[in-house]
Amino acid sequence: MPIYLVRTIKNHDLVGVFAAPSVLDLALLLDEALDPGGCEYQRLPPGGIMWEQRAITIPIEQSEEDEEKDAEDVPWSEARFTEDWETALYGMGKAARWTKIDVALEDMYGANPEAPEPEPSPKPLTKERAGELLFYRKPEAK
Repeated sequence: MPIYLVRTIKNHDLVGVFAAPSVLDLALLLDEALDPGGCEYQRLPPGGIMWEQRAITIPIEQSEEDEEKDAEDVPWSEARFTEDWETALYGMGKAARWTKIDVALEDMYGANPEAPEPEPSPKPLTKERAGELLFYRKPEAK
């Protein structure tokens, strides 16, 4: 499955690292937090995020009170990208090309939620006229 490094187009702010089978699926993931149309990506080579020292035992046990806690117990400051991913992060090497996420709302949701409602369909014929044949004259040849 492809791995994507994503940033905003305007400020080049890091958005995150995502695994998604397609750019459309990537756009759906991004839509949880921001407009995917304002982002660009590059595909990452094999790699990952790792801790070189002991980090934390997983799964992280949580009590019911901790349910709303984010992943604050994970020592992210001690994590690092593997070398190939660092190369992409710092814009070095072949992987330094960015591609705009060009996915329309229609592609993501099947219809544009911002589009106006369609016109209602015409009313059906009344019972009396249903099935009635209408004859039209054939135009005369000139």
